[in-house]
Amino acid sequence: MKDISFLTILAVAPFLAVGCSCNCNVETPAEAGVPAETVPATAPADKKAVPALIDTAAHPFLVKTPFVAWSQLTYDKIVPDTKLILEITQAKIDAICELKPEELSYDSVVGAYDSAFFDLGYFEGILSHCESTCMTDGFREQYEIVQPMLSEFWTAQSLNEKYYAVLKAYSETPEAKGLDPIRARHLKQMLEGFVDGGVDLPADKKEELKAVMAEMVPLTQKFSQNVLDANNSYKKLVTDEAKIAGLPESNRKEALAAAIAAGLATEEKPAWLFTTQVSSYSPAMKYLDDEELRREIFLARNNICAPGTPYDNTDLMKRILALRQREAEILGYKNFTDLILKRRMAKNGETAMAFVDDLAAKTKPAFDREYNELRAFRSSVDPAFKLSSRPSFQPWDFAYWAEKYRRAEYDFDENLLKPYFESNNVVNGMFAFFDELYDLTIREIPSAYRPLGSTEPLPEGMVEIWHPTVKCYEIIDNKLGYRIGVFYMDMFPRKEKRSGAWMHPFVAGNHDKGEVSFAMVCGNLTALTGNGPALWSHYDVETLYHEFGHNLHQILGNVPVSPLNGSNVAWDFVELPSQINENWTWEPAILARWAKHYQTNEPIPQAYVDAMVRARNFQAAYQQMRQLSFAKGDLYIHMNAKDLAGQDIDKVARDVTKDYVWPSPYEQRSNMNSFTHLFRDPVAYASGYYSYKWAEALQADAFQTFKRPDGSLDLSRGMVFRRTILEKGDSKDASELFRDFVGRDPDWNAINVLHGIVPAK
Repeated sequence: MKDISFLTILAVAPFLAVGCSCNCNVETPAEAGVPAETVPATAPADKKAVPALIDTAAHPFLVKTPFVAWSQLTYDKIVPDTKLILEITQAKIDAICELKPEELSYDSVVGAYDSAFFDLGYFEGILSHCESTCMTDGFREQYEIVQPMLSEFWTAQSLNEKYYAVLKAYSETPEAKGLDPIRARHLKQMLEGFVDGGVDLPADKKEELKAVMAEMVPLTQKFSQNVLDANNSYKKLVTDEAKIAGLPESNRKEALAAAIAAGLATEEKPAWLFTTQVSSYSPAMKYLDDEELRREIFLARNNICAPGTPYDNTDLMKRILALRQREAEILGYKNFTDLILKRRMAKNGETAMAFVDDLAAKTKPAFDREYNELRAFRSSVDPAFKLSSRPSFQPWDFAYWAEKYRRAEYDFDENLLKPYFESNNVVNGMFAFFDELYDLTIREIPSAYRPLGSTEPLPEGMVEIWHPTVKCYEIIDNKLGYRIGVFYMDMFPRKEKRSGAWMHPFVAGNHDKGEVSFAMVCGNLTALTGNGPALWSHYDVETLYHEFGHNLHQILGNVPVSPLNGSNVAWDFVELPSQINENWTWEPAILARWAKHYQTNEPIPQAYVDAMVRARNFQAAYQQMRQLSFAKGDLYIHMNAKDLAGQDIDKVARDVTKDYVWPSPYEQRSNMNSFTHLFRDPVAYASGYYSYKWAEALQADAFQTFKRPDGSLDLSRGMVFRRTILEKGDSKDASELFRDFVGRDPDWNAINVLHGIVPAK
């Protein structure tokens, strides 16, 4: 997923997300990788009390460089740095508000505004990144102090009548009426964003809106923290090796390494640790023969933040929904969904819901068939199941029996792939492929870890990282001949890091002017096992390619107007570059380039690849309906929030998606109480989870243009994709960008053809 870098309080106001990109070359203060002692603060023209230079030793969070001195970002700096950057940003905005009519220009009104918010956005990006990857108690305490300050500031700016008056005045000038299409698009979005953000509201409504946003921010932050704490609180230690029968050797090693790392086992006295993290949970559900152990681990994950648990999110979720509904009503919308989708491809909730319902209806026959096939398989090998009067599955049995069925049906054991998916080989092979596809050079920058607060000097020629397993890289454009991007990769789980995988955007630069883009790629893939390598599943590999697709979208963006650059695009289009990347992990010709045995360097056997590709669409309808159930529940609760006040949201979500899940005597909870995609900040993916399937439908169609009639790959299409999609950001409407690449409107049925749910015409 693409992460929301900063507090995008009003999703309908794209200019508030300018922290994702800027017109500045942020590498300048630290070309060699060492932050400069001072960075100009760009004092405003009105001579307000803003320092000409920022003392970066005293304010390390305010250094604008991708080569951050992570060890210096101590907790005591968070509050003073927040206060200072808000003071500086306000002074810059005030200076714009005092411009005389003859001083109005695109640069002085729009460009200066973008620049002012770039500094704040950069700071919030660093802060948000730390919250996602380094959430210790000390950080959390200070982070909670500054969130209301930041929320209040953003809300006030969205309602800034003085700046809006200046912007409107400029929009009526001859220069504004003659702007080039990209700048005209940006100006139009800014004007509409202010209106939709409530700048024209009466004073009492503005005050109410401010109160709504002020209340919502800490609630969403608490929701996210509860999920993190709940995940960290569950540890199932197994000391009897007989109970882990069925678990593959690689997963046994991972569980043993986790127990040793937690101080709960040794090599001499082994034990195996299971958690609710996907990298631990998924193998447990698929392979453990012990049904009772599967049941216990399943219930632990299913009840994360559920009623009656220490981290119950029920009331938080209800209140967030109520506040979102009220926000929409204040701004003149029927519901939060219509507010959020106004500038996305779907435009409104009805269109998004119709897409979900239509795709579900087309998937349902295959979904039902897959269930009956699984029942028939189990009946053929499990006498107790066959003899039952009403044979049915418990939810902790589905993955276990599905894996057995897949092995029998396709003679495919995915664990045979892992020795060929060693993490370093995967990463280096991925880099080499995209180097070729997009004419780039991706290479590692030497790095060193220093603990928080360290005063040890950084070794010469190295950049700093925030954890020993993190790596830093640069991207060089071969045609331009210089660096266009810097990114970090943090791919392994740890307790202070939130679950899931994401790309965190910071800067999307104008490469024609030498500006450097900056992003983070983060995940929780299968971890290193002691001193051994990390051997990844194919799902891990897909996840990496997915997030790296977001990363390339961010870094290869090359739009001269920064808020329209990089991955800052319509939310139901943003997943296209990431999802199209997943296809490369299924192409035998691409796998053959880098999938080598980590010990022998032997290439992956063709028989393994063939079996993997044959099994690609195994239970594809089930997987699609699962994603659609999340999308349906998300849209329904936000479109009907007003009528759901006081109701059990989990039950509501289960009721509206009952046909999207296979029947079971145990009615499992929905994931609403732990659905951080929807509730981790005021916007997140709320009313937007459908965009995963929407974008997947787009990419399923678009990827076919990489195939020749004989099925071979046409890699020359890579540069076309780069030029028409990756570089263009939001400089055009997303539908137009799609047509520029494919040459026509999308075929929405392509997703079902790709997954074998319906036959190709």
